[in-house]
Amino acid sequence: MEKMAECIECGEEYNPRRLALGYHTCLECGDRTARSAIHARNSAALRAMTPNHYAGDVTQSLDKRPD
Repeated sequence: MEKMAECIECGEEYNPRRLALGYHTCLECGDRTARSAIHARNSAALRAMTPNHYAGDVTQSLDKRPD
């Protein structure tokens, strides 16, 4: 019987075949990391598409206008 691999993020055991594929995290931690990377990549792409777009909170900028 193969020894279970241990996730470097949370310490949970996961299938050793996943480790053999080069993954050092369990499915949950790997999914969380992948979603974070996808979100960052998409945000960067959207910022590149709209260079003059205001990235701050609109309500804060509207609250500071003179009456």
